[in-house]
Amino acid sequence: MPVSITKNNIDKRTILKMVQKAFLTEKVKEIVELTEGFFNVAFRIGLEDKNVILKIAPPVDTEIMTYEKNIMYSEVDVMKMIAEKAPVPVPKILFYDNSHDICESDYFFMNMLQGSSLSSIMDNMSQEEKDKIYFEMGKYTQIINSIQNNKFGYYGQKEKQNENWYITFKEMIMDTYSDAKYKDIIIPISQEEILILLEKDKNIFENVHTPKLVHWDIWAGNVFVKNNRIEGIIDFERCLWADELMEVGFRTYGYKKAFYKGYGIDKLSDEEKRRAKWYDIYLFLISCVECRYRMYDNTDTYVWGCDMLNKSIVELLKSNK
Repeated sequence: MPVSITKNNIDKRTILKMVQKAFLTEKVKEIVELTEGFFNVAFRIGLEDKNVILKIAPPVDTEIMTYEKNIMYSEVDVMKMIAEKAPVPVPKILFYDNSHDICESDYFFMNMLQGSSLSSIMDNMSQEEKDKIYFEMGKYTQIINSIQNNKFGYYGQKEKQNENWYITFKEMIMDTYSDAKYKDIIIPISQEEILILLEKDKNIFENVHTPKLVHWDIWAGNVFVKNNRIEGIIDFERCLWADELMEVGFRTYGYKKAFYKGYGIDKLSDEEKRRAKWYDIYLFLISCVECRYRMYDNTDTYVWGCDMLNKSIVELLKSNK
């Protein structure tokens, strides 16, 4: 797994101060760093009566991509909203601190799920067991998407939100190219070329009228399973108000029939498939760029993103003929 420089290097004494502020005690049995994530640093904290999870945002001077700005606020606020409004299992937020009096970065505590991430156990599951989980993923994704807003855009960036989805999505792509230019990152297709292709498909985006809450990261690593059921969904930090087809379950390179069934649909229309392909492209663009921002110890993510981006553009051009 690549190592990211966005992970905050926090000492034990600071963590104990955070625990004291949140729970009025510094009696801690253990502090264990969790290594599955790529952006925030996370710890399992063993208190006297329970285990909790601590997540800490990157240092304030860390260079991050445009879409990553203010995402810890997004994660906390959305998880609270989900807990109040939707029958979706999420960890409970126990304490959130953005005062920066202990740490220069935001941080929060949430209760610890008891199960295991789907990614860590799926190799030992039967196809029937996995399909049951994929069905639940589809069901919970649909419930999340049922929450609506009056504008499109990333949850924690209200100043960039817009009532028109095409304009919003176009700006998201342009922001990614700006991030790439800032770091001198080479992307296989230029911004000018991709915007010409996007303009040709403008009409399919203008049929999206309702901004829906999109998790955008419900993959196996963010789904926790206990007793062959979904115990909880985590990592709401990249939530945005968007077209629901941005969800991971609708990626064109990872079709799962059980997910669609759980979501309540059989298949996508040709227009929906094309929009989903564009959301693939956006994800691959980000993969091309984030490697340099995170300073991963290898370029696998960049190579994968560039390769998948090239293939997707070729497929898009073929379908134009």
